[in-house]
Amino acid sequence: MPKIQITSKGIRAALKKYTPYQSLVEYIWNGFDAQASIIKIDYIANDLGNIETIIISDNGYGIPHSKLQDKFEPLFESKKALENKLKKNLSAIHGKNGIGRLTFFTFARNASWKTVYCENETNLTYEIYANAENINLYTGVNAAQRQTAEPTGTSVTFSGIHALTAHQLEEKFQEYILKEFAWFLALNRNRDFKIILNGTPIDFKNIIADSEQLELIHTETNTVFFLYYVRWDQRLNNEPSRYYYLNSEHKECWKEPTAIKNKGEQFYHSFFIESAYFDSFGFQSAEVQAQEALIIGTRSDAQFKFLRKKLANILRIKRRPFLKGFAEQLLIEYEEKNILPSGAKENLKQTIKILYEMQPKIFTSLNTEQKKILVGLLDILLESNKTETIAQLLGGIIELTKEEQNELTQLFSNN
Repeated sequence: MPKIQITSKGIRAALKKYTPYQSLVEYIWNGFDAQASIIKIDYIANDLGNIETIIISDNGYGIPHSKLQDKFEPLFESKKALENKLKKNLSAIHGKNGIGRLTFFTFARNASWKTVYCENETNLTYEIYANAENINLYTGVNAAQRQTAEPTGTSVTFSGIHALTAHQLEEKFQEYILKEFAWFLALNRNRDFKIILNGTPIDFKNIIADSEQLELIHTETNTVFFLYYVRWDQRLNNEPSRYYYLNSEHKECWKEPTAIKNKGEQFYHSFFIESAYFDSFGFQSAEVQAQEALIIGTRSDAQFKFLRKKLANILRIKRRPFLKGFAEQLLIEYEEKNILPSGAKENLKQTIKILYEMQPKIFTSLNTEQKKILVGLLDILLESNKTETIAQLLGGIIELTKEEQNELTQLFSNN
């Protein structure tokens, strides 16, 4: 029986922060990491609602027997080394090999895997077993592989369940799955990815507060981008707001933060951008991809710059309603710190408030003296009836919508 090069006590200490829910989702991620498109979580409960067994199965490529030790034994590597191996800008590799497969001790005494993989055009199957008492031991390395007509995939069965009930899995765990995987299911919505909990598919749309589908065309190059904007009604687990770039096969090529720093306004969002333009696009630096002969598009392209500018403006407009309360707080702060002149007129306050809602960056990263200068400049322009200068300056920073232009016109007409 192979032994992971760390004691059972050491494994428990390394994974002590894992809750039963966190442990369970690691097994779901393991399936997606194995290129599965469907993950099923089934459980059997007795009349008292206590869970007897949990089975998580996937249709991925399985665990090749030659790779078994690699899948179970990297746990003793440092967490930093493991994280450095992950591709931070791709969602296809998420789980931490070795870690996710041993977290079951948080909710079960035993775990047994049945896996089917393809080797030399033949499907082979074998079993692996581990228990929580001796979690640093596992079987399978010496297991005989048998030919099978079953499709590839892995099924792991947990028994001796503790710390979980049927009620928790039906309600709270379903909520947890949504917070963990909603963005991933949205990302792969056109590839029929599914998570099925006891026969019921998890629907990522259940936590969508707002969404919109758009089409952008860069007319000079006739490049088409299909956009899917989503605002979530709650914070997601371990996934900040990001842009996701997909190619014409609906597959993710890259992801990166949207650059909107959440300051407490609860503007949780994801932006999915699909285009044939990304079929041969280099997201990394030119030095990194110098050997990639098929790379055609780069970040310096006019169409990519056009896209990013449009995306930023869409998010700015979507975010604005969430900034109203922060604009009010800004005015209170300016009054308390005497940044606003004593007896400041209402039109100056309203101008500051609206400008902040339109583009808060104008007011951030300024020291107190710079804030006073900015407010003083706005006051002078308002008093001298040079309000068009404010509109021109703002228009040079952001792309104002017609509604925003009308809003400024209305504001300044009351000056």
